[in-house]
Amino acid sequence: MHVTVLGAGTVLPCANRSPSGYLVNIAEERLGFDMGAGTLARLHSAGFSYRDLDKVFISHLHSDHVLDLIALLQAFNATPGWTRTAPLTLMGCKGLSDFVAGIMNLFDGTVPENYELNIVELTAGRHDFPGFAIETALTGHTDNSLAFRLEANGRVFVYSGDAIESAALAGLARKADLFACECSFPTGFVTADHLTADGVGRLAASAGVKRVLLTHLYPDTDDDEVARQVCSLFDGDVIVARDGTVVVLP
Repeated sequence: MHVTVLGAGTVLPCANRSPSGYLVNIAEERLGFDMGAGTLARLHSAGFSYRDLDKVFISHLHSDHVLDLIALLQAFNATPGWTRTAPLTLMGCKGLSDFVAGIMNLFDGTVPENYELNIVELTAGRHDFPGFAIETALTGHTDNSLAFRLEANGRVFVYSGDAIESAALAGLARKADLFACECSFPTGFVTADHLTADGVGRLAASAGVKRVLLTHLYPDTDDDEVARQVCSLFDGDVIVARDGTVVVLP
């Protein structure tokens, strides 16, 4: 399992941290997690193609997690000399179907022309697919926001999306090989709908994860400071994500 960070930041402009996007490679499968603005360009820069995406998971519908869905749908219709015929499955939070319908109503060229589009709104719980399983939990960031647990080939990757500290998220991240967890702000920052470094540290320790990948850092959040704060509560490995960070789970 290879995890490539395509966007380690937020909606706010920041060098080396773009809006949220992740690619997970499992054998021949390419799974996308969130599609913030510019995700397709960074996917290309990482050596992969949007053509290979057959399943995309959407945590919630804030702009920094979904804007490149528009580009993805249009690209599948507009590539010279290539026609997409393989089905595309979009899976994610409640409201995703209406959101995609809105995209197609607003933007010409986004309605699938030669392929089938399947949209699945996931409920909290486990969902099995050929070769992998996805488990989801509500995160408390919004009333419909989801975190994802991916299990494949004996490895576990968990993506928090945007979240608050909760027992549900700790349970989802249990014994994960890699926990990609938002760490928007340092300890002490007052927020009701995001995680701070101390919350990440407590979650990771409670879940017993092996490695934490700190992501979704706001521009003024200092890498070294939040890493130290997480490490004060969690004794596993801590990686601070930037666009292009790759983590291999052998």
